[in-house]
Amino acid sequence: MENVSLYENLFMKADALISDGNSSEAKEILEDILAQCPDFGKAHNHLGWIHYNKLSNYDKGIYHYKLAMKFEPKYSASYLNYAYLLVDLGRYKEAKEHIDFAIKTLENVDYCNFYSELGRIYELEGNYILAHNYYEKSKKLAFNPQFIENMKTNIKRVYEKMSIFEKLKIKFN
Repeated sequence: MENVSLYENLFMKADALISDGNSSEAKEILEDILAQCPDFGKAHNHLGWIHYNKLSNYDKGIYHYKLAMKFEPKYSASYLNYAYLLVDLGRYKEAKEHIDFAIKTLENVDYCNFYSELGRIYELEGNYILAHNYYEKSKKLAFNPQFIENMKTNIKRVYEKMSIFEKLKIKFN
């Protein structure tokens, strides 16, 4: 039990380092945690984030996100981070299936972020009506004023990309 507390404390230190922009020191701590406790899912999530966002090592990001979801199946951040990565890699079908799974199976789901990602996928695929609808859903569930503004910007951008027929469809639905 003492070790669990030690790893949690080290994890919180790594989390704070990431927040402060010190990813390299955080990476070392996370790797130390996983050397001693390889099933520490949250450490895998954060290490996946560092590999994906800071090192552009997508394969290692995927590897660690999958381990995070395996070892910490109720930690929703891993599911959302993995969705971001899949979308950034253009793996839209896989991302949609993953998001659908996360929404259906996780407790305490952050719907607004998952819906925003679905909006991003559909916008990238050129399905502006679905993109618009998901950005709207996301905005309605959000509480953060900056996030709401971002969704308004997304909605406006997608609306401007629509054909006149798509705009009419949105207006009359």
